[in-house]
Amino acid sequence: MLCGGLSFPLQNKPFKRAIFDASVRFLTSDLSIPQSQSFSKAGVTVYQEWAKEMGFKSEIDELGEEAQLLWVGPKSADRIVLYIPGGGYVSPVTDYMIRFFHRIQQETETKIKGKEVAVVILNYSQYPKVFPTQLIQIVSAINHLFSTGVKASNLSLIADSAGANIVLQLLSHTLHSIPQVPHSLLSTDGLNSLRGICLMSPWVSLNEATPSHFQNDTHDILASKRLDLYVDPIANSQTFLYWGSAYVAKVPTSWRQYVKVNCAPENWFNDIDKLVNRVLITVGGSEVLLDDAVSLREQLVRVHPEVHIDIQAGGLHDDPILDSGANVKTLGRVAQLVIAWLAAE
Repeated sequence: MLCGGLSFPLQNKPFKRAIFDASVRFLTSDLSIPQSQSFSKAGVTVYQEWAKEMGFKSEIDELGEEAQLLWVGPKSADRIVLYIPGGGYVSPVTDYMIRFFHRIQQETETKIKGKEVAVVILNYSQYPKVFPTQLIQIVSAINHLFSTGVKASNLSLIADSAGANIVLQLLSHTLHSIPQVPHSLLSTDGLNSLRGICLMSPWVSLNEATPSHFQNDTHDILASKRLDLYVDPIANSQTFLYWGSAYVAKVPTSWRQYVKVNCAPENWFNDIDKLVNRVLITVGGSEVLLDDAVSLREQLVRVHPEVHIDIQAGGLHDDPILDSGANVKTLGRVAQLVIAWLAAE
């Protein structure tokens, strides 16, 4: 499908998905960060409106540090999935993200007979708050869940885009502790290992343009850089490079490897196999962040035997989640893969 000179690969997707993809590209391409944020509702508000629409009672845990946990499913569930949403550090969780993970929760519970599953969403601070704010918030979330009796062996983390970046911050801090950040209750003694981590369209390059930025810029739902020749391409660079550059600019150089793990030392993730039992990475073959996912897999597989990557042919950024934004009724192959991964013993 062509839209304003852009091409979106359909790959057997419903036409309404292509329309949704094009609308996301259009709405994110020409707005400054303050303009984008002015159109976003607070994450707590989005969650409360979704819960009211569904007839569910809102369950919100205040973490302090301006962060909350938003529950989808019972707190007493046998399996807990902590979801850290993306949004480029610019936008909070959206209603279609919540709808998607509600379906993931339901479908996973169906596969795990006799066990309850709950998804809990971390609502964290957006730009202009930068590192280590989001790291402190995810550490608070993990420590809070452990304090309520959740066992690491029953806890999986799923995160997309900037949310995946925050998960990598958590792992990095656990392995290379920052004195100014609270201690993570994850440990490398092998006794407190997470059940698993799923990183969807992980964002690790932030302010760098890799080859896939140029190869897939006209395909993806989020642009890497402006294509309009009538504006300054540097002053008006947009979306990924714009958001990433704004975030990184406020992070001290000594902490850059925590938010740009692709620039970290070669042995940065040594002992990660003691923190998490298995890692799944999913990415679209036609998305700007393809190189981020592939390089991250290469970085992790050197030190962990259970790191797997799924590259969706023609897939875009956060592709499985976008189906919910377009109100596609059936779950796609990658969503089914994530469900099977969560349900596996």
